[in-house]
Order: sequence, then C-alpha cells, then structure tokens
Amino acid sequence: MAIYFTPTGDAAEDKRIWRLHASGRVEKLANGIYYQQEGETREAEIRRNWQRLVVKLVPHAVITDRTGMEVKPVRHSDDGPYNVYVVAPRSRWTFELPGLSIHVRKGHGPANGDIPYLGTHLAGQERRLLDNLAFSRARKGEGSRTLGEAAVEAKLDELCRANGAEYLNGIRDRARHLAPLLDRDTEFQRLNGIIGTLLNTHKDKMLTPQGRARAAGTPIDVACVERFQKLITYMAARAPQAILNADTNPDRLMASSFVEAYFSNYIEGTEFAVDQATEIVFEGKIPDDRPEDGHDVLGTYLQLVERVERPPSRTSFEEFKDEIRTRHGRLMESRPGIKPGQFKTQTNRAGDTSFVTPDLLEGTLREGHAMMASIQDPFHRSLFLHYMMAEVHPFNDGNGRISRILMTRELLSANLSRIVVPTVFRDDYVDSLRALSRRDEPSIFVRNLEFCQRVSAACSASTAAAAIDLWAKTYAFCEDSREARLTMPNAALNITNRNGVYAPDDYWQALANKNGLGL
Repeated sequence: MAIYFTPTGDAAEDKRIWRLHASGRVEKLANGIYYQQEGETREAEIRRNWQRLVVKLVPHAVITDRTGMEVKPVRHSDDGPYNVYVVAPRSRWTFELPGLSIHVRKGHGPANGDIPYLGTHLAGQERRLLDNLAFSRARKGEGSRTLGEAAVEAKLDELCRANGAEYLNGIRDRARHLAPLLDRDTEFQRLNGIIGTLLNTHKDKMLTPQGRARAAGTPIDVACVERFQKLITYMAARAPQAILNADTNPDRLMASSFVEAYFSNYIEGTEFAVDQATEIVFEGKIPDDRPEDGHDVLGTYLQLVERVERPPSRTSFEEFKDEIRTRHGRLMESRPGIKPGQFKTQTNRAGDTSFVTPDLLEGTLREGHAMMASIQDPFHRSLFLHYMMAEVHPFNDGNGRISRILMTRELLSANLSRIVVPTVFRDDYVDSLRALSRRDEPSIFVRNLEFCQRVSAACSASTAAAAIDLWAKTYAFCEDSREARLTMPNAALNITNRNGVYAPDDYWQALANKNGLGL
C-alpha cells in the first residue's frame, strides 16, 4: 500500500514510516498521512483511498450532499480536483490533497438511519435526499455541493419504479421525523411536495421528464428514453440520406413488399423457401403443416403493400397507440395465444436483454412519440421509429416485424426507398441494435440501415422473380454469413437455387470447400 497512516498502533512501524519520511522516500500529505510512490500516480492513489482519508481527517463525519448520493468523488471541471463532501460536528474547512479536496461543513454527526461505511458513515436514504434539496451556491473554482431538486426527483422516481408507491410513503414518514434534527424543515416541505406529486396526491411542478410522466400517471423507462436521445443526437450531426422510392407502380410495390415480408419473417425465425413464400403471398396457398407461419408472411406483406395515407409520426399519441395495436392484431390474428393487439403484461426478454417493463410501457412510448415528432428529417425519423418500437417491445411477440412495417410506412410516406434487412445481414443488424441498447452506441445501427437502404433501392424490380434475382446477386439469401457478405447487386454473378435458397455459385463453392465436399 502506498498510503500510510500514523499512529498505526505499532510503535516500531510508526518509527519506520517516520524514518522513510526523514530520508525523503515518502511524502507527508497531511498530519499522520504519508505517501510512497509504488505504481499508481499520487493523485490516483489518493482518489482511490478517499474513504480512508475522510476517516483520518474528519472523525465522526457523515458522507452526504452530492457525495452521499453518488458515493464517489466528483470533478467539476476537466482540469480541476476531485471533490468529496461531508458533514461533521466541527468548523467548516476544506482539506486540500493532491488532486482531491475534502469539503467539510458544520452539522450533525451520525444520526438514526445513517449507514456505517468503511470506518465512517454514509448518509441514510432520507438524509441524503433532504441534504441534496438544500440550496448551495457554486463557489468560484468549484461546483455546487448538492445535486438539487431535479436529481432528487429523478431518484425518487427510480425508487418508486423499483419498490412501489408505499416505499416513497415510508421515506416521507422517516424524513418528517429526521428533518428537525438536521434543521431541514424547509427541505422536508419540498420533499413532501415532490413525493405527493409523484403519487398523484398533490399537484406541483415537476422538473424532469420522468417526474412529469409519473405525475401524469404514465411513468417512463428513463434509461430507454436516454438511449432515444443519444440516437437523435447522433443523427442530428449526420447528413440525412435521401434515396428516392423506386417502387413507382403497383407491380414494383408488390415485388418489393414481398421481398421485405419474406426477409422480415426470416429474421424472426419464420423460415420458408422463397418459392414457398411466393405461393403463400401470390397464389393464396396456406401450408398445411404451418398455417400460422404462412399467415405471418402474408399478414406482413399485406401491411407493407397497402397505400400510406398518413405516416405514423404525424398522428396524435392516442392515434398512434390505436394504430400499432390494430396492426399487431391483424399481423398476429392467427396466434391467439400471444394476445394480438394487446400490450404485454409481463416483461419480455431476448437473450440477456430485458425490454421495457409493462408498467413503464405506455409512458415510454408516449415520450418517444413526442421525441419522434420533433425530428425533421424523414429518413432519421423512420430509423427512430423502428428503434423505439424494437426497444420498447410493447407486445408479447411480433415486435420486430411491426417495427419494420412502421419504418417502411414512414419512409414511403416521404417518397423514400424502403429498408430491407436480408438474411445474410441478420447478425449485423441484430448486433447494431444491441450496440445501442447495451452500449449506448448508435452509429452502427444508423450506418447499417443506411447501407441496407442503398441495396434495397438498387434491387427494385417490376416482378417478384426479377427482384429475387437481384437480391440473390447481393448474397441476400445466404444463411452462412461467414462465407458471404451483403453487397450491391452484381450482374455478373451466376445464381443457382439449391433447396430453395438462391445464391451465387461462388457461395456454394465456398460452402463445399468448407465442408470438404468439392463441386
């Protein structure tokens, strides 16, 4: 360890540390605190041991104010020190250490509800909420020591989401008894007002989107809405893509709608040979052994081929909600077990990703719908709509197909080319959604769909057969994405149909070589 504290309780050890200091091998940081360079920088070592330094420098301290809420040092500027805020029954003071300032304000020491923490105390839930509601003026060279009403409001919404309304009532009751001890009666009145408004027993102005949504009876998933904003911010700094719709007559519209319906279902695991899907859509043949799957393909096609009278983004929220429920009911009508047209009542998952919980579903959709309407570029608006629906996942099943149907309708309403995601690009597409959902990285999602739109526009054709041939020349139907990548259509490629899969001959040769079969 590179930081030493004296006295240690061992006289010999104390003398050893003092000798090291006298010889210049350790540095004295403050009375009884010494530092010896071992690996980390002095500033990093001090910051990592901030709790131990508080224990040494400020006996009977309580970690509170913004440090109590965040439980870590905070930096108010890129080149300034990190800051820790505590309260103790002593005079106001600031301990300045290399890279770290420990700010002490005079106040009550540990109280009922405070939590023993690494030799000191961390303010209990009620105390840290009351303290962060206290007014604090930012001083020259440093920021505010408290987080303020908006942060407290957001924290209370988070606690309500996790624990329910009664938990907030418990906080209020305990804070009422604690406030006089801490001289926080004014802050308690504000806390009481915030909790009352969140629980719809009081009317007051809310400062945060989540606070306003909960007060209106439609709480939101804050992390999800923050991802919406990251996507909007990224797209706002990116040049819009304006590839016009090439499906200028009914025949082209039918051909492109068929291809999109085929791939949209294939992505979700509803797999047919292309020729089977052609029979389902254009000849009305329902597969005897898979009637529900057949209806999924046909139902998707029928929604993609219908005329767009009004884009989803140009509706009121209530109209939007009715539209998505109606579309889902039509799409999934052959699967009564998933409750077509009804919002989910249990949280759904995909792998290790959990989507928006049912109690936050409508509020999050409402917030997203309002954000979507503010996006000026129709291409970016369509991408946002697709991601919003995929991320909220409002239904038990069929969310991916509905999200892509809505994206296409938004694009076609602006006379822009549809975006088709083919089989060979499935992993890239799913990974780009995950990058935004799990890592807050929107660029991959946007760039992937930009590329898919360029390919989709180039594959517009006057018949389904011609469209299938063009898409095959992009490697679109190839299932092994390690042996093929999506490209613009290459007219020089020769296409062979094997077991219902149309693909270039070099793809089949690569699979044969991989399996040691040859051709």
